[in-house]
Amino acid sequence: MSTSTAKRLPITPAEYLEGERLSEIRHEYVDGKVYAMSGASRTHNKICFDVTLACKNHLKGGPCETFMEAVKVELADHLTQAYYYPDVVVSCDPEDNDSHIVRQPKLIVEVLSPSTARADSGEKLENYKRIPSVEEIVLIEQDWPEIFVTRRSDRWKKHLYTQLDSPVRLESIGLTLKVSDFYQSNPFPENIERPYYLRFREDG
Repeated sequence: MSTSTAKRLPITPAEYLEGERLSEIRHEYVDGKVYAMSGASRTHNKICFDVTLACKNHLKGGPCETFMEAVKVELADHLTQAYYYPDVVVSCDPEDNDSHIVRQPKLIVEVLSPSTARADSGEKLENYKRIPSVEEIVLIEQDWPEIFVTRRSDRWKKHLYTQLDSPVRLESIGLTLKVSDFYQSNPFPENIERPYYLRFREDG
């Protein structure tokens, strides 16, 4: 999700959570600073829905729950106190039952856009890795068929998938999808060109 600075005065986590409970606008919180979140594009929303639906169908009947966009994930350690709204998050801990916060996420998915790619693939990615329960993180490009998967089990090595028929294994929940499945509701035209903001990125 796109963010903009809403308030730079340090506030406590308790103040943030109380304010968020009453606010009509979602905000993320990092070490006393609060960031308002802007709305997403229709393309972004379609990708989130496809991923959420695939995970929910696969996990149906089991202990895992899948949430989309509106549930916070908490990071609380000796370095950082943060609350983020991942695009998709899966938790499989039955005791992780707060009505608004996931504290034991297993899988986190972020859909990238020109305005969010740097933060989502930088600071947020590194902070997600520090949540002890997180096993896998997936970054999905919004405007180009490109998916990154990184896992705790192989020391966060980044796996890149760009071919629409390539299988993408989500080991954390035992689900395999093709790259095209992530874009099922928003298929790419045959003549699509790599977006300008990705053309010179080293990891793409």
